[in-house]
Amino acid sequence: MPSIRSQLQQVPEWAHALTFLVVGLLGWYFLDDTWVRVLFLVTLYATLGMGLNVVVGLAGLLDLGFVAFFATGAYVVAIWGAPISPSVEGVVNYWVLLPMAVFIGAGVGMLLGLPVLPLRGDYLAIVTLGFGEIIRILALNMDDYTRGSSGIFALAKPDYGAGKIDHVGDFLIMILIAAMVVWFVTSRLRDSKVRRAWEAIREDEDVAQGMGINTTRYKLMAFAIGASIGALGGAIYAPFVDFVAPAQFGLIVSINVLALVIIGGMGNTSGVVVGSALLIGVPELLQFEETANLLAKFGWLRDGLNTVIDGFNAISFADLGKLPPSEEWGDKLALYRFIVFGALLVLVMVLRPSGLFPSRRRELEFQAEEPEPAGIA
Repeated sequence: MPSIRSQLQQVPEWAHALTFLVVGLLGWYFLDDTWVRVLFLVTLYATLGMGLNVVVGLAGLLDLGFVAFFATGAYVVAIWGAPISPSVEGVVNYWVLLPMAVFIGAGVGMLLGLPVLPLRGDYLAIVTLGFGEIIRILALNMDDYTRGSSGIFALAKPDYGAGKIDHVGDFLIMILIAAMVVWFVTSRLRDSKVRRAWEAIREDEDVAQGMGINTTRYKLMAFAIGASIGALGGAIYAPFVDFVAPAQFGLIVSINVLALVIIGGMGNTSGVVVGSALLIGVPELLQFEETANLLAKFGWLRDGLNTVIDGFNAISFADLGKLPPSEEWGDKLALYRFIVFGALLVLVMVLRPSGLFPSRRRELEFQAEEPEPAGIA
């Protein structure tokens, strides 16, 4: 009997996208603002993950500086869309800035791609990591444009016929629409000859070049597409938080996006969404008071485990202490969530090295056995 995972992989891509959209709309309609904010962050990082999945999952280019493109989109909207911007007088309409941010992000991606074309593997990762830090430091020091560490606030909100988009639910609808557009574009790319060229480059660039594939063109295309999607996410994120500063664009953003792509399953958009829900949604939920209240109902489990711990302490020289009161579990999980979550991620990597929901091709690659070397006659 086929496993649940294999059955999910056989479901059409559009069905996964429709399910994601319906869940988002139901959350927007039924949940309060706190939960809607979590849905917004999950959808935002899923969108960023789809962009990085093009670069890492399809083209095989390990990019640790993805936050640079995210910051580019945010600062384009902030510099030209905030009344307090020190370098621009007046405010440009947001719907002009949004495509402008996407195109500038694509240009920055190509600017990064040109000098790193000869690099591969770890060397590429180190250079792109440095590029992400360069963008952050530039934003920190260019006071005449970015206001440095003070940041830019009071950004102009996107407007539409009936008013302005200034509520968390409105931004959720906005990021859902962006995610669906990105999902459609990346799914079409996976079904095109461009995907086959990227996969050839990912497997062996020298062989791909020998077969007549223009590796320079396709690598630059991957960087440009991934960067434009990252800038799109930044352009939506900036008015949502209404504040843009260099501290928001640290290395942790790139690590989070890369982790959700790897854990969810490289090459599979649905896996990226699952990875975003786990890596972004679960840590946010651990900090909710509702989580602590739910865990407080498991006091009976605490008493049973403490009995076992007391028995172990009695027959050994170690003192393991006791579990805290169950009403404090939520606070403790929120405090130590990165340790708990890190252990879970390691467990996933050991048990599912190809990710939770990888593309069928990637899963077969991990399952393939290495051929035994031919014996010497």
